[in-house]
Amino acid sequence: MPKKRFIIIVFTILSIFLVVGFLVNKMSNRYSGPPVLAVSEEIGDLGNINPDKQQSHIFTLKNEGGELLIIERIQAPCSCTATVLEDEKLLPGKTTQLEVTFNPRGYEGEITQSVYIYSNDPENSRKRIAIKANIEHSPSPKIALSTSRWNLGLLSNGDNSAFQVTLSNNGDLVLEIENIVLPNEVHYSQETPEFPIQLAPDEARELSFIYDSSNQEIGVVTEYIRLVTNDPNKKNITLRIEGYIKEKEETISILPLDKFILTGELGKQTYQAKLLIKNNSDKKWKQISLMPSQDYITLNYEEINLSPREEKEIVVTIKQQDFADIDIKEEVQEYIYIKIPIPVNIVIDNPEQF
Repeated sequence: MPKKRFIIIVFTILSIFLVVGFLVNKMSNRYSGPPVLAVSEEIGDLGNINPDKQQSHIFTLKNEGGELLIIERIQAPCSCTATVLEDEKLLPGKTTQLEVTFNPRGYEGEITQSVYIYSNDPENSRKRIAIKANIEHSPSPKIALSTSRWNLGLLSNGDNSAFQVTLSNNGDLVLEIENIVLPNEVHYSQETPEFPIQLAPDEARELSFIYDSSNQEIGVVTEYIRLVTNDPNKKNITLRIEGYIKEKEETISILPLDKFILTGELGKQTYQAKLLIKNNSDKKWKQISLMPSQDYITLNYEEINLSPREEKEIVVTIKQQDFADIDIKEEVQEYIYIKIPIPVNIVIDNPEQF
């Protein structure tokens, strides 16, 4: 009897060892090989959320490999998304939590934002997860500019450049332009508006500005017009001014510089073309004479004077009866002669010699 009991005890102990060994072996087989990153879900759904309230979702990360898993970094490309990770290192079978918080301010409707997890998982070193939400509409004003860029181009020192921009309210509450901050070189081409400028939903207003380059240094121009508004998503919105200021040239411009075509409808009594003469200097040019190369060409001016920065439009006219002998289907080249008198100052040092 004692011998039989002994055999039973030995058999029981061996069975226990076999079961434990089996379980250990099974656990060893379950978590084996290199680290493996597993995530509780690919997309965290925040549902319908208010645009003024941040929402968070928690992802569970697990190491299903047999070696240490290291979370090297978490990347959220959008600044509207923030992340907090509990543990960066996970032993086989262990888990940690990743909290992703989304700030819906400025968004509306369905939105999806990605988050990337970088780890030492050799098969999936960069894993993408995401959060999605449906941001509810919140009534608010919404400012829009017809353009955000004012290109001066190439501007001579002392010249002015005019610009118009249209402000629109694309929201559903009254938009207020509380202030417009201008650089020193910019002023309104009309009277300074009274602030706040109020725009009802779907209303628009055009503002005109003048850029004065008189006190601007030669070189690249980069300035900003800043609008202060009650738009909750664009409290400050800027209009960029860019261009290049060159040295002032004492010149007269004639536009178009290329040939121009007299246009008109057949059967009409006259045909007309126009050109522009502009004084780009600070001097007054007197007795600029204009003369056509043919008698059948008439001009609205025979002589003009141009004050500094002044421009005048020259109208070239041909009456139909004056070119009866010309085939209007062929190209005819004629000329407008423009004579610009240039003053010459003569100083006589010793007038007694004459």
